Amino acid sequence: MKPLHSRVEAHQLDRAAAMLKVLSHPKRLAIVDLLGKAKGKDSQMSVTDIYQALDLPQAIASQHLITLKDRGVLKSSKIGTKIYYSLAVPQLLKVIDTLEDYSGRL
Repeated sequence: MKPLHSRVEAHQLDRAAAMLKVLSHPKRLAIVDLLGKAKGKDSQMSVTDIYQALDLPQAIASQHLITLKDRGVLKSSKIGTKIYYSLAVPQLLKVIDTLEDYSGRL
C-alpha cells in the first residue's frame, strides 16, 4: 500500500483507527483509565475490583474486559480463581489524558 502521508503508512492508520474504535465506548475508556491509575503489583485489578469501582454489572464489565483483551489493549493473568487485568499498551494513557484535556474545553 502507498503511504497516505510521508511518515504514516496506510496499514498503521488502519490499526490506529481500529484501536480508537475499541476505545470509543465510554465504559471501555473508563476501564482503561481506571487500570492506568491503579496502584499495586503491575497495576493489576481483579474483575470484581473493576466492576465495583465503575458501578457496572459484573456481566457488562466482563464483556468489555474480554473485548479489550481480544483487541490487545489489556492483558490478563489468573491467580487462584480470580482473573486480574492490566494494560498491555500503557501508552494509551497519553491518548486518554489528551482526550480528557480536550473534553474539558468543549
